[in-house]
Amino acid sequence: MSNVRKITFQETTRAIDKETGEITQESTTSVVRLPAEPPYVKLYLDDLCALVNVQDGQKRLLLALLRRLDYDGYIALTPRFRKELCEKLDIKDQTLRNQLTGLVKSDLLRKAGTNEYIANPNFFARGEWKNIVEQRAAFQMRITYTEAGRKIVTERAEVQADWIDDQK
Repeated sequence: MSNVRKITFQETTRAIDKETGEITQESTTSVVRLPAEPPYVKLYLDDLCALVNVQDGQKRLLLALLRRLDYDGYIALTPRFRKELCEKLDIKDQTLRNQLTGLVKSDLLRKAGTNEYIANPNFFARGEWKNIVEQRAAFQMRITYTEAGRKIVTERAEVQADWIDDQK
């Protein structure tokens, strides 16, 4: 993943015969270091929702969903949880579906499967920084600013298990 900054150190150790000058043993070690976790910033959901034009009902739903965010960035919307959400938010199931569609269109969530959503890790994440960096690399986001306004495009990229070992 080209947008993941990492530092690679390579160290070579050689044992040399002082009489002949011949290398008797050689070993090379590579160490890859991920970027440090950025400074903590408290996210104000109201401000984020205003920036991406999320309605108040969608914002309340988003907050409730984020409480169920797992360490892989997924939110499972089981039938029981869906019913609890409707009761808690005092909305009908169709309203819940409409609000979910709005959150997906705003690129804050993405449908990942039946009754499963993935949160955009550029905004919401839980877990170790190394895993969050990997999730962000898989959820590519481009923001373009023009005179006509702002355009946000996100894509789900395939993540290779060996991305951390890439030494290009």
